[in-house]
Amino acid sequence: MSNEAGTIIIYPEDVKWQAVGPLDENGKGIFVSLIYGDLETKGPTNFFMKYSAGVKAPPHTHSGDYYAVVVSGRFRHYLESEDECKILTPGAMWFQRGDVVHQDACIGDEDCILNVFWPRGFDVHFVEHK
Repeated sequence: MSNEAGTIIIYPEDVKWQAVGPLDENGKGIFVSLIYGDLETKGPTNFFMKYSAGVKAPPHTHSGDYYAVVVSGRFRHYLESEDECKILTPGAMWFQRGDVVHQDACIGDEDCILNVFWPRGFDVHFVEHK
């Protein structure tokens, strides 16, 4: 990390990842690294989100909208079926309305990293889905 007057730089090797859910027996799961805001209060929040290679999130919702960009990896974001859109690669973006059931998966052998902005804060609610 570099902390010059007026600027803070965090290098990739210094990024701190925090699990946001259970990890499997190999330590794979979903992680975040905060850029702005926090995970507890309702307010603008921006973070990097890392899905370990092969990890799939179960059906879930968020109470607020969010905006996401794929930074690295091959990612799927879908509502009903994995086939409803192409695999998202670096530079792909999407907007997700709050209270809409969706799923996500990191496809392939490389971890997926996203940048996600939450105007009203982050939360997640897992749901039963048909």
